[in-house]
Parts: sequence; structure tokens; C-alpha cells
Amino acid sequence: MKKGTMKKWIALLCTVLLSISLFAIPAFAEEATDAAKKGLSTGAIVGIIVGAVVLVVAVVLCIKFREKISKFLRVYKSEVKKIVWLPWDQTKKNTWVVLVVLFVCAAVICLLDFGLGHGILAFINLF
Repeated sequence: MKKGTMKKWIALLCTVLLSISLFAIPAFAEEATDAAKKGLSTGAIVGIIVGAVVLVVAVVLCIKFREKISKFLRVYKSEVKKIVWLPWDQTKKNTWVVLVVLFVCAAVICLLDFGLGHGILAFINLF
């Protein structure tokens, strides 16, 4: 067996074992609370199988598209390095501006709601 193929099978085996541990432990814990039942319920078994299948498919796809995923991550990393963050003082100033504008907009909407509500009630009381 080739070295790369062996790594794939080991990764697949680890995935299956991990999925069993992730999905079976909560199922066993749920079943342990009900002393009258013995074994796993059908829902727990289905959950384990579905979780294992999803995990295996994810690992197989990651192995199959390893080059594309690694290229995407390299491009992503290089793009993140290009981000220029504002200095902390500018960030604080912008935060205060946003909060003030938000408060003013809320006050305007509140006053409009109050005024229009009383205006409609006054109009209805006229008739």
C-alpha cells in the first residue's frame, strides 16, 4: 500500500472513531437517565450513523480537494495580512460617533411615533 493511501485510511479511521465518540457519548448519556430502557434508542442510532456519514464525507472531500483547500487558505492568509486596521484612538472616536448617531435616530423615531400617535388619536376624537 502506498504511503499516501495509508494516510488516507488512517484519517478515515480516525474520523469514524471521532464521530462515534462525538455522537455516541451524548446518546449514551441520554439513555443512562432512563433506567427502564436497555440499549440505544432508534433515534440515537440514527443520529450516530448520520453524524458518522457526514463526518466521513467531510474528511473524504477534504482529502480529495486538499490542493484547492490549501490554496484557498494560503490566499485567505495573504489577504488577511493586507488588512490595515485603524489605530485604537480612531476606533474609539468612530464608536462614539456611531453611538451618538444611533441615539439621535432612536430619539427622532420615538418623537415621530409619539407625535403621530397622538395626532391620529386627536383626529379620531374630532369625529
